Amino acid sequence: MQTQTDLPISLQHRNLFQLVRIAADKSKLTAVQRNSFIINDVPRDFQIISDESILAAILNNLLSTVVSNTENSCIRIKATEYEDIISIYIRDNSSYSNYAVNANLEQAKILARKMNGSLTIRNMEEKFTTILLSFPNFPFMA
Repeated sequence: MQTQTDLPISLQHRNLFQLVRIAADKSKLTAVQRNSFIINDVPRDFQIISDESILAAILNNLLSTVVSNTENSCIRIKATEYEDIISIYIRDNSSYSNYAVNANLEQAKILARKMNGSLTIRNMEEKFTTILLSFPNFPFMA
């Protein structure tokens, strides 16, 4: 019987809650300065197999961009899994610049495609922004 540590690195499970927490911690100071806060609603035991380094870079970019374009906001991150597709939702309830959010997420869109995923941004000007990152839950094969 194989254990987690016997699996190749590309097939080891990662904890999505922890990846989101690390990305949120990196944006925490800016969030506080902008009178905003981040809620990690990802279940604590949510496991993924996808590339941790690419996903971490995407999450860092997403949260940094959202936090930088908000004031007095609650930013909430959720995740769901349907079969082998992971969906991560980031919702900001007081976004004020649709253009800035879209412009600053080009790198995240490129990285999402590298994971065979997609990044969708929906913005209702001066109301809220919802970002959906979805990707297959298996390692990227070069």
